[in-house]
Amino acid sequence: MQYGPYAVDYEYRPYNPERMRTERVARAQAALKKHGLGAMILYDYDYHRYLGYYSFHQYARRRLGTFVLLIQGQGFPYVPIDHLNGQWERPRMPWFEGKMVLKTSKAYQLIQGLPDHPEFMPGYFDETAQEIKALLKKHDVLDMPCGIDIASPNMLDACKRAGIKIVDGNTCMADAIRVKTEDEIHCLRMAGVIAESAHWEVCKALRPGITEWQIAGIAANALYKLGAEELEGPSFVVCTGERSGYGVPNMPTDRIVRPGDLCIIDINGVSFQGYRTCFYRTYCIGDKPTEFQKEVYHIAYECLMALTESIKPGITTTEAQENWLKKGDAPGLWGRIPKWPEPGRYFYGTTAHVIGLRSGDPGPTISGASGVFMGDFPGERLEKNMTFAVEAACFTWLGDRWAKDGVKIEHCGVITDKGFEVFYRFPTKDLITCGLPGVY
Repeated sequence: MQYGPYAVDYEYRPYNPERMRTERVARAQAALKKHGLGAMILYDYDYHRYLGYYSFHQYARRRLGTFVLLIQGQGFPYVPIDHLNGQWERPRMPWFEGKMVLKTSKAYQLIQGLPDHPEFMPGYFDETAQEIKALLKKHDVLDMPCGIDIASPNMLDACKRAGIKIVDGNTCMADAIRVKTEDEIHCLRMAGVIAESAHWEVCKALRPGITEWQIAGIAANALYKLGAEELEGPSFVVCTGERSGYGVPNMPTDRIVRPGDLCIIDINGVSFQGYRTCFYRTYCIGDKPTEFQKEVYHIAYECLMALTESIKPGITTTEAQENWLKKGDAPGLWGRIPKWPEPGRYFYGTTAHVIGLRSGDPGPTISGASGVFMGDFPGERLEKNMTFAVEAACFTWLGDRWAKDGVKIEHCGVITDKGFEVFYRFPTKDLITCGLPGVY
């Protein structure tokens, strides 16, 4: 990239956070109108940030309860009431002036249970529903459907008692976020640059004797040094040796790497300004790769590039999948995987999925060769400025066990007028050997 990650005073740079914030809210408002919703109750913290609210620590994602209320035609959403008499949130987020009013929007509420007072939570949600109802009535949208992204039975029952017409809101928000703006694409590119650097640090450190835990730690250290905000989930995918041959993705363990092992690592969910990567690579450690390892890697690479070349604007996901399967229509390739449990190569996890606020956003999906990983989805139209992670995996079933060595590789990019532009420059074509003196 020509620029560093942040805006500066001495030159124009493409990233403009104020423009991004305004354009995202406009997209969400347009989606409300398109889907006929008067409002949306949103508990997902990624959607909060998308609509201009502040970023929560990872712990909050497991303690759902805080919500924002987006009302058609009213710009930014209503958000929780400011704390400390306006000394904290309001100076940081002046665009919410007049909107920090929600008194019942609090952490934990969706998952809270009080065994000694089972009647408390239904009563609490009645208060929440009444607060929402008052705002819907104020803006003349009470008679319209109100979407919700995540809910508990208590919340749904309370809204029903209050006369709020609750419907599923996830389709509406998926529509809002599916096509990215210039600033969002910049953030995804920069997240990829940061993740590339972490892969390089991992390559330098890989050697026999290191553990999977240490590999994950080296990657995390490199990411935070370069400005990653957070990592999605507690750790990355790190699978070495026999663990690379099946069951990917898997969390890292205390397994000690041995000479000749393959290492699959996914530096996933690396966040820059709220936008996340998904970035698999496979390396050989401490010995030259065997012919089998090179063959499996080469097939996975060809599978990856064929899927990448099949993604174009204007076609459907079904058409992209059909074009891709034709390119692998030969025995042992991804268009002709054997019928389980017949021995042969299986391309589980080969797919193209949307990236953005998460390493796996809702939206169009190009299913893998078998449709096992993501399921078979109906055909959706691909558009310019949609962003995808394209991944290919190859595992070999020997009839009674999985082969020791499996491969998974991936890159992310954006649909352009000409096709699919890959964000990453990290080498992919050949299996990289690490930890062998004189060879990198």
